[in-house]
Amino acid sequence: MDPMFRYFLGFQVSADRAGWLARQLPPVSGDLFAGLKPQLYHLTLCTIAETMEPQPFLRGKVAKAFSAGLPATSAIPFARIVSRSSGAELVTAGSVGAIRQAYDAIVARLATQGIDPMHRKSGLRPHVTLGYGTCAFDPVSVAWNWAPRDLVLIESHVGHRRHRVLQSWRLEPPAQGSFDFMADELPAPLLRAA
Repeated sequence: MDPMFRYFLGFQVSADRAGWLARQLPPVSGDLFAGLKPQLYHLTLCTIAETMEPQPFLRGKVAKAFSAGLPATSAIPFARIVSRSSGAELVTAGSVGAIRQAYDAIVARLATQGIDPMHRKSGLRPHVTLGYGTCAFDPVSVAWNWAPRDLVLIESHVGHRRHRVLQSWRLEPPAQGSFDFMADELPAPLLRAA
């Protein structure tokens, strides 16, 4: 029997950046594609539970794992929006070593409470899902270095595209003191050929 609830940790895209990102997705025709609402945009780090019933005590276990603090954030280099067989995604370019370090530190903290990530056989592939279903379009260039500010625990109702943020934790600023952590600027609007 398939699970009804999925619990995962990820970085949620803030409202201003989500709105900008939604405007970068090219028009997709056909009734087999459904774009996500921008307020649901996030980068999933790991699924930590899949269950038939809600898990009200999971939030407390995760909070206890993070009670000693979280790792510093780092910029994630995004490069383009692409069409995949199962939907549309914003994908990274270049090294994802910094996000892998943050992921490893988060997983180590979860392990102190007996929480292990699920579904990581293929490795960490950071991306932001923008919609589900069949779609076809040429890749759209998006040069954006995003430094997430919050780690969120999300309860997802599987198959219903409903996400509920159960808790949010502020990440430490990047280790490089020369960068302005709060100045997470968006790139200039893209011009599309007619």
